[in-house]
Amino acid sequence: MNDTKLKILEVAAIYTQQRGFGGFSYLDLADEIGIKAASIHYYFKSKDDLAIALVEHTHELHTDGFQNMQTSIDRPKGRLEAVIAYFQSYVVEEKFCLCGMLAAELNSVSEIVSQRLESYFNDFQTWLAKQFKEMGYSDSDNKAMSFLSTLEGSLLLARLRKDPDVVRNMLTSYIND
Repeated sequence: MNDTKLKILEVAAIYTQQRGFGGFSYLDLADEIGIKAASIHYYFKSKDDLAIALVEHTHELHTDGFQNMQTSIDRPKGRLEAVIAYFQSYVVEEKFCLCGMLAAELNSVSEIVSQRLESYFNDFQTWLAKQFKEMGYSDSDNKAMSFLSTLEGSLLLARLRKDPDVVRNMLTSYIND
């Protein structure tokens, strides 16, 4: 991926996480990056193309991150703690989960974006279920869905209250059961 395209994705991701996907335009991106809006259209013909790229890029980054955690952190509890810390950092940065934000705006994105979001969350849940299975839970799929739902909900409340500890406080029980 070339530098300009990556910079567009990075800025669009931040804007999406802070303002929502409908909260910025190509002109906003162009002004922030210092390029013409036409240059953004060269890489992403429509805002829908940008949304697809954002979800795919985030999916790839998180998949790589989960694989790295799997190999570098020897206990599933430690991996879940790392996930909590990672998402908790969003609140500190006054951001929200990109895919969660796009899912909240589901009525304003295309079916393709919706499918990509579903794939992202399915893969995230599968990885979480693997952690809970390693921890000995027989209902690891349900535990993973509950963790993921609580994670997204706690991000909303933590952002509203400007308190990153809400994320950790809501999810600690999943690690200490």
